[in-house]
Amino acid sequence: MTEQEDRTGGTILVVDDDGRVQVTLRNILKKEGHSIIEAYDGGRAAEIFLVRHDEIDAVIMDWKMPGLDGHNWISLMLAVDPDAQIIFCTGYDIPEDIRKELETQVVGFVDKPIDPKRILGFVARAVAHRKAA
Repeated sequence: MTEQEDRTGGTILVVDDDGRVQVTLRNILKKEGHSIIEAYDGGRAAEIFLVRHDEIDAVIMDWKMPGLDGHNWISLMLAVDPDAQIIFCTGYDIPEDIRKELETQVVGFVDKPIDPKRILGFVARAVAHRKAA
């Protein structure tokens, strides 16, 4: 796990088992002034979230990873923090029925390869929501 400190943006937990995706997201988010906490599997992300959920403004997570998949992860996060701001970033097709089921529980879904404007739009919405709460 690495962390970048910058108080102008939000604190974002980035969870992906692909190092290239981690680097891409880190670069996109740092340019906008966000602090980054990184985890490379769902189990480690869960450990971090359990301890630091009060300071995490948004979570960007791959849908399929070792440790916890997206469905299990949502249940865990919302049990710990019902206001958790979750953004899924995935290269997998998430079935439409699952997307519809999760629409009220997540900020959004971003497909890979990552569209920086789309991910930043979701992050801005999540951070604004957390700071307003």
